[in-house]
Amino acid sequence: MSNLRLQLARTNRRVADSPVRTACLRARIRSQLRLSLAALAVALGVTGCVFVASSDSRYRSGPLHDFEILNAIEPGKTTKAWVLENLGPPASAYANDAGNEVLRYVSLKERDTELAVFLLFAVDLSDEEIKTMHIEVENGRVKAYWIE
Repeated sequence: MSNLRLQLARTNRRVADSPVRTACLRARIRSQLRLSLAALAVALGVTGCVFVASSDSRYRSGPLHDFEILNAIEPGKTTKAWVLENLGPPASAYANDAGNEVLRYVSLKERDTELAVFLLFAVDLSDEEIKTMHIEVENGRVKAYWIE
């Protein structure tokens, strides 16, 4: 009889340490945490605290915000003169392995976000996104362009 109890105890220990049991416990904890956060949000709302969020995005420099001009570029048809006239001078230019000139335009997008809980705290977040457009020119015409 004691041998049977020993085997049962070993089996229970293996089940208690199993990945399935661990995953179930984690799921239960996550569920309880979500419920607690929801209750906190409701309690703050009921007491008069208001969540405020505002966001402002703007291009500080560069041509990538003007999609009409970008959509007008057609490889094989658009000339280098048209690109320079509509996008202005590039940030830089270089020659690729094929010997073609590549015009490099850089755009900087800035985003400001303000998050606040009334009378408790406020957080200002700033984020910058830099994108680079390369326009490959061959024989005075756009051969290809891409954005990184």
